[in-house]
Amino acid sequence: MAASGEPRRRGDSEQTARRVVEAAAAEFVERGYDGAVISDIARRAGVTPGAIYPRWPHKSDLMAAAVDHLLEQLQPERRLQDLGLAELTVPEIFAAWGMYLLTSDSVKEPLNQVFGSARNNVEIQQILQSFLDEQAEQLHGLVERAKDEGSFDPEHDTASIALMIQAIGIGTHLVLSAGLADRHKPSEQDWTALLTEVIARLAPQTPPDQ
Repeated sequence: MAASGEPRRRGDSEQTARRVVEAAAAEFVERGYDGAVISDIARRAGVTPGAIYPRWPHKSDLMAAAVDHLLEQLQPERRLQDLGLAELTVPEIFAAWGMYLLTSDSVKEPLNQVFGSARNNVEIQQILQSFLDEQAEQLHGLVERAKDEGSFDPEHDTASIALMIQAIGIGTHLVLSAGLADRHKPSEQDWTALLTEVIARLAPQTPPDQ
């Protein structure tokens, strides 16, 4: 009986841990690192504070897990899967990505809080740096895939393209979420057309007719 109950106990423990991390993530987004309180996180997760400390002895341990959880959902490979875009060609992916940049959603919103907290919290800064490095690595992979598909000219520098894409993605979100006036926002059609043109410029140049 003890042996058969062990997997179930482990499963219950993992489900509880997931609830706690999700609750901590929600508190972080709403209140920031300093404003998040273990008792509020426990209440939100439906557990007692005593159930949290064995796994996360310090608040910093739990908040690090929460920020990791939030940022993992923003990695390109995860987003492509979640949005059903993974099987498209790279130019098609970036066309869809362009439209997505002008909309807000709950997955992107934590970026504001993460960047803000990273200014005065070394641990969050390190997590953010790790996220940005991994995001760049995955974007490098997409760019190389585009070169293999023949969509991007192999002569273009992969790191330069990846940085441009990363900067447009994060920068656009931060500027819009900070409250850019509507008169300065492009239409979805104009924005997508511009990004499509930029991506098209990365294609191999057709040799001139002889």
